[in-house]
Amino acid sequence: MTGPDRRTVTSHLLIAGMSAMIPARSIAATRDPTARTRQGQAKGFVRNGASIFLGLPYGADTGGARRFRPPAPPLPWQGVRDATRPGQRAPQPGIGPLRGPFADYFTGNRSAEIAAMPETLGEDCLVLNVVTPAVDRARRPVLVYIHGGGFTTGTGLVGTLGDRFTVAEDVVLVTVNHRLGALGFMYLGGASPDFADGNPGMLDLVAALRWVRDNIGAFGGDPTNVTLFGESGGGIKVSLLLAMPQAQGLFRRAIIESGLYPDPIAPQVAADQTRDFMARVGASDVAALQRLPFDRFSGAGTPGNLPVADGRTLMARPWAQAPATAANVPLLLGYCKDELTLFALGQPALFDLKWPDVPSRLAAAKLGLPPEAAPGVVDAYRSVFPSDTPSDSYFRISSDASFGRAMVTLADLKSGQRPPVYFYRMDLDTQLPPGLRAMHTAELPLTIGLSPRADADTLTKQISGAWAAFARTGDPNHPGLPQWRPYRPAEREMMVFDQVSSSGPDPQAAPRAMLREAIGSGAQYNPL
Repeated sequence: MTGPDRRTVTSHLLIAGMSAMIPARSIAATRDPTARTRQGQAKGFVRNGASIFLGLPYGADTGGARRFRPPAPPLPWQGVRDATRPGQRAPQPGIGPLRGPFADYFTGNRSAEIAAMPETLGEDCLVLNVVTPAVDRARRPVLVYIHGGGFTTGTGLVGTLGDRFTVAEDVVLVTVNHRLGALGFMYLGGASPDFADGNPGMLDLVAALRWVRDNIGAFGGDPTNVTLFGESGGGIKVSLLLAMPQAQGLFRRAIIESGLYPDPIAPQVAADQTRDFMARVGASDVAALQRLPFDRFSGAGTPGNLPVADGRTLMARPWAQAPATAANVPLLLGYCKDELTLFALGQPALFDLKWPDVPSRLAAAKLGLPPEAAPGVVDAYRSVFPSDTPSDSYFRISSDASFGRAMVTLADLKSGQRPPVYFYRMDLDTQLPPGLRAMHTAELPLTIGLSPRADADTLTKQISGAWAAFARTGDPNHPGLPQWRPYRPAEREMMVFDQVSSSGPDPQAAPRAMLREAIGSGAQYNPL
């Protein structure tokens, strides 16, 4: 691989990691497993000891007159459904396959198992995948993975590479596709009262969780012990589901990886964006929008990049305080030390900074950091981390000011409720060019047991074991991990994941406090 292209790499990694890479069916598969859902019987396949079912519908086709509507129940089928091939991926901008060291990292060196089985784009995209150690009635903990990609791209299919993880930890893994972009989040309440319920893409996720409640027992899962986890845009979706009354009671625990502060846009702003789009495409009403080809709803200038506070599915400022709907839900959350390296691809100068450049670069980075405060913030971080290079310091501070700031904010708010909060930071250097360090998405493959290299095997077991332990009991501690104490704002106890992981008070807490004070209560930074 020559130099990584920023658009290609970020399209894959910042959101869901390698959306176009699909797991192949093992030639050594034994007898095909079958499971009976409420819609009918489905046949999957076996790989690495796990039974895998792809493309199971949890909702009806969303095209035509169903476009922009809340999800409808899936249709039943006769006979045995073939669940050995993927379903559709939501319409979204196209991206090519990821190759080279990035593919090795994000598949745990399982690139050879990836076959040319791409998902097709289409509106019959309300599908999910199930990976289970066995089709029985064992009532295992269930982890539901919500992919990233902001609110515009991504797929849950890559998560099915977690087959060995499910067998080793004896858990069931579910990954979900749902509507994205304008088809999932364009607000039409200003165009027609019939569409006052906005955010059908979020309602899709609620429908998927209802399917899990009603069907996962047939796949060896416990419908009363469901844990959500998502990274980047998926992490934001998890935080929104925590605040949605429609989702209350459908999951027991939640994990947010490198999310941002959930702040749906105002309905009037969203309505203006929709009105401009309708004028641009010549649609006089919603019926005209429903007749357009779905590929007209992606690309620059298309609304639906963010959810809307429609007052029905999502309220304004759902995390002004920890939502009451999350009161009984334990939370595990965290971020990566060098989140913003991934967003700096195409800016080579940021990877080779000199100390005099760091304050001005930070002040110009749209983080909300005043220029006059930047030198003092840099000095504060340098005093705690004297071994950091100028670029190390720039990315540590900018990552703290963006994803770190958001995750600490949610942890502080949630810790006031009774269930425990566990906080982490991922510090492992991915060794990916051009010096991406612990970039955004760095922990993602490790959570489902995909070890990127031999010297990360122990860390992979620590992280995947912690996610599984949290799903089982609400406590991530397990024998292979240093003791991980719950987070409280005063002590700021956390786990630092690295080749040698450690736990204790957050070493970045003091300089981060200075950074947050300098930024103040300004708008949260959002690079997605």
